[in-house]
Amino acid sequence: MNPAGVFVILFGVAIVLVPGKLLTLSFFGTIDGESLSTGGKLFYRVIGVFFALGGVAVTFGY
Repeated sequence: MNPAGVFVILFGVAIVLVPGKLLTLSFFGTIDGESLSTGGKLFYRVIGVFFALGGVAVTFGY
Protein backbone atom coordinates (compact mmCIF):
# COMPACT_ATOMS: atom_id res chain seq x y z
CA MET A 1 0.00 0.00 0.00
CA ASN A 2 1.49 3.30 -1.13
CA PRO A 3 0.76 6.33 1.09
CA ALA A 4 1.43 8.76 -1.79
CA GLY A 5 -1.74 7.49 -3.44
CA VAL A 6 -3.77 8.77 -0.50
CA PHE A 7 -2.64 12.32 -1.25
CA VAL A 8 -3.61 11.90 -4.90
CA ILE A 9 -7.05 10.65 -3.80
CA LEU A 10 -7.49 13.66 -1.50
CA PHE A 11 -6.42 16.03 -4.28
CA GLY A 12 -8.95 14.45 -6.63
CA VAL A 13 -11.72 14.71 -4.04
CA ALA A 14 -10.85 18.38 -3.46
CA ILE A 15 -11.16 19.06 -7.19
CA VAL A 16 -14.55 17.33 -7.29
CA LEU A 17 -15.96 19.14 -4.25
CA VAL A 18 -14.69 22.70 -4.73
CA PRO A 19 -13.36 23.26 -8.27
CA GLY A 20 -13.94 27.03 -8.21
CA LYS A 21 -12.11 27.72 -4.96
CA LEU A 22 -9.27 25.39 -5.89
CA LEU A 23 -8.75 27.20 -9.21
CA THR A 24 -8.67 30.56 -7.43
CA LEU A 25 -5.97 29.24 -5.08
CA SER A 26 -4.01 27.55 -7.88
CA PHE A 27 -3.71 30.70 -9.97
CA PHE A 28 -3.06 33.07 -7.04
CA GLY A 29 -6.40 34.82 -7.40
CA THR A 30 -5.98 35.75 -11.07
CA ILE A 31 -8.86 33.45 -12.06
CA ASP A 32 -12.22 33.88 -10.39
CA GLY A 33 -13.34 30.30 -9.89
CA GLU A 34 -16.88 31.31 -9.01
CA SER A 35 -17.41 32.68 -12.52
CA LEU A 36 -16.91 29.25 -14.08
CA SER A 37 -19.78 28.00 -16.18
CA THR A 38 -21.54 24.76 -15.33
CA GLY A 39 -19.65 23.03 -18.12
CA GLY A 40 -16.34 24.33 -16.78
CA LYS A 41 -17.06 23.01 -13.31
CA LEU A 42 -18.11 19.67 -14.78
CA PHE A 43 -14.85 19.52 -16.76
CA TYR A 44 -12.76 20.04 -13.64
CA ARG A 45 -14.86 17.55 -11.68
CA VAL A 46 -14.20 14.90 -14.34
CA ILE A 47 -10.48 15.62 -14.01
CA GLY A 48 -10.87 15.24 -10.23
CA VAL A 49 -12.49 11.83 -10.67
CA PHE A 50 -9.53 10.71 -12.79
CA PHE A 51 -7.14 11.90 -10.06
CA ALA A 52 -9.13 10.05 -7.40
CA LEU A 53 -9.21 6.83 -9.43
CA GLY A 54 -5.51 7.18 -10.20
CA GLY A 55 -4.84 7.61 -6.49
CA VAL A 56 -6.71 4.39 -5.76
CA ALA A 57 -4.59 2.62 -8.37
CA VAL A 58 -1.36 4.01 -6.89
CA THR A 59 -2.42 3.22 -3.33
CA PHE A 60 -3.29 -0.40 -3.99
CA GLY A 61 -0.68 -1.03 -6.70
CA TYR A 62 -2.87 -1.84 -9.69
